[in-house]
Amino acid sequence: MRLRKISAAYIFSPERGFLKHAILSLSDDGSVVSLEDTGGKLSEQAGLEYYNGIICPGFINAHCHLELSHMKGKIPRITQIPGFVEKVINGRKEKQEVIAEAIIQADKEMKRQGIVAVGDICNTSDTFSVKAESSIYYYSFIELLGSSEIAANTIYTRGQFLVREAEHKYGLKASISPHSAYSLSPELFRLIREGSRDEDHILSVHNQESAAEDDLIRYGRGELYDTFNKLGFDCSSFIPRNKSSFDWLINQLPSGKNCLLIHNLYTTAEDLKNPDLAKNKLYWVLCPKSNFYIGGIYPGTFLPERFPENICIGTDSLASNDKLSILEELLAFQNARPEVSLSNLLCWAGINGAKALGIDSWFGSFEEGKKPGVLLIENADLTSLKLRKESRVRVLV
Repeated sequence: MRLRKISAAYIFSPERGFLKHAILSLSDDGSVVSLEDTGGKLSEQAGLEYYNGIICPGFINAHCHLELSHMKGKIPRITQIPGFVEKVINGRKEKQEVIAEAIIQADKEMKRQGIVAVGDICNTSDTFSVKAESSIYYYSFIELLGSSEIAANTIYTRGQFLVREAEHKYGLKASISPHSAYSLSPELFRLIREGSRDEDHILSVHNQESAAEDDLIRYGRGELYDTFNKLGFDCSSFIPRNKSSFDWLINQLPSGKNCLLIHNLYTTAEDLKNPDLAKNKLYWVLCPKSNFYIGGIYPGTFLPERFPENICIGTDSLASNDKLSILEELLAFQNARPEVSLSNLLCWAGINGAKALGIDSWFGSFEEGKKPGVLLIENADLTSLKLRKESRVRVLV
């Protein structure tokens, strides 16, 4: 077996940190054979590739809506969540060939950006054929939403059909997930809880992306209520719950899952007192550029400081972003919260996301036998170990 040997100014390992002039050895199929710490003393070797940058494992995009890729540039910035929800619903009315081509291009873009695995939200089967042929690993979260108690069974049955189609026709990993605390009736939540299969280890749900979400759950009114009412939704299940949207959501979820909570802009220390938190393994997925695009704000540091090993990074969709790039998400977060180290950022974009999606035996680190992908981050500040606006990602493996 011929080994490919790669070295760089630094190789990042989640377990060992930044290794100066380390040597990463790979087999022909990209599997890791070894990661040698040279102590910074690199000697000349025949066939050794050397790069002036930072090498890290492939990126994990823990939250994306690939099927919304045709909406790039169509929704104005700073619409806030109620306005954004309305525009997304209306924006789905597009020619199928336009949707299909945008999905193909978005998948290619993620490959170029060094993304090796994606937690993808699906309301339709539009993305299934592209994902089945892609070199990217996709976990498809079949997202259910619907405020009507009467329609809950129909919505749930359709979700089950999409799961079977994804799994049996296209060979994808898929399971049912709720959209959010505010967009499902109690009956639909019940069906999801009681219908959860033993093999469905992962779910994804939008959480506390706006203050309007809390108003709807706590008081049964507000901007989101007005939006749904305007769109003709059945709003009869929107009654005051007298609790935060987080408390309501956690109590509605099935148990024993890797639960990816998306956005979390308004999560507080009080929310974390909920005794039902322990029934699932929680991962907090941050989507900095999307949050700024929609609401003009970035995620705070409360959750990263409290749960550094459970933070993941997502791009969200091209409806709320100009590019599906994890590196740009990291740079945006670093610019907003410069106290966070690059070591933490790369863990969030790699091993944490891999653990959340249940794929850390293949992705996320340079442990022997894994095939995590190999990325070179160019034009970083190698003295302070920070990203710069000129930083770019280059796929080596």
